[in-house]
Amino acid sequence: MYIFRLLQNNLISGQTGFSREGLLNVVAFTVALLSALILHEIAHGLVALWNGDRTAKMYGRLSLNPVRHFDWIGLIMMILVGFGWAKPVPINPNNFKHRKLGCITVSVAGVVTNLLLAFLFAMGVVLFGNLLLTLQTATSMYYFVYFLFALCVLAMQLNVNFALFNILPLYPLDGYRLLSCFVDERNKFMTFLRKYSFYILLGFIVLDYIPIVSNYSPLNLYIGWLGNKIDIGFQLFWGLIFRG
Repeated sequence: MYIFRLLQNNLISGQTGFSREGLLNVVAFTVALLSALILHEIAHGLVALWNGDRTAKMYGRLSLNPVRHFDWIGLIMMILVGFGWAKPVPINPNNFKHRKLGCITVSVAGVVTNLLLAFLFAMGVVLFGNLLLTLQTATSMYYFVYFLFALCVLAMQLNVNFALFNILPLYPLDGYRLLSCFVDERNKFMTFLRKYSFYILLGFIVLDYIPIVSNYSPLNLYIGWLGNKIDIGFQLFWGLIFRG
């Protein structure tokens, strides 16, 4: 379980075992999760509003209240495996000033927001990581900076994972919505996706828990490998900026 692993990891030293750092990891994960989910959904609603559709605003989906955005199955997935989804924002494309442009921009709004957040949190990873190396362990200042570091690490990872997961062309994720902007939703392929996306996703998740196979599962190769490369790239960028 993802939360259990967080409880046992020290993100700065790599040591394992239950500790204060592990407890701080869980608190930081909760904050990071809330921010990633809420801002992702608000981005959809705001871009829809800018395109002329007030549906999300009418349903209260521009709120910072997390209860308005949570899909409980998606939330459980976040806790178990570190990625998931929120309740889709209600959108009425008929209200868009320019329908196709509105559909495209609303579809990518959440993913772009998550990647931008990950990029910004990567700056905190570099700054607070360097600061931690200068502090004496087991002091109040150390734990405070460690929390900020853990928050930035987990927020960076969650936002990247969330972006990569949501851009998958599976119903009702953003990738499906984006794909539907360019093809007829009534064709056989799109009908297949609407009908079987949940089972496809479930199969991916099951593969992720089978020993040996899990190292080569589609989700691990896609989100794990590619997400890690994006995380490293963001950190390298900020490392070069602050080194200069």
